[in-house]
Amino acid sequence: MGLYSDHWTTYKLNSTRGLLHALLLIGVVLPCLALVAYGLSQITEYAVPLQIALLLAWLVVLTRLLLRQSKVPCPRCGEIYSRGKYLSNCPKCGLRMLQEDP
Repeated sequence: MGLYSDHWTTYKLNSTRGLLHALLLIGVVLPCLALVAYGLSQITEYAVPLQIALLLAWLVVLTRLLLRQSKVPCPRCGEIYSRGKYLSNCPKCGLRMLQEDP
């Protein structure tokens, strides 16, 4: 068991949880928005602006969730950085992501 095992286990759990929330937003909330949009089109003449506002709100929530899930807290120095394709080390102390022993 490494020095940072508990931290990375918690990070993996939170990352999986965030992915499930994002999939829930895409798989459940988006079809619900479509049903609401259909119902609004039957009721009011202002359905299109309301649909656009609902979709923009959905996009903002999804984007914030995905950006929040890309943040990695470094267990060694406490720096919070965004993981990416070419960034797997902490920019402050150089600890590799998911590295258990220093």
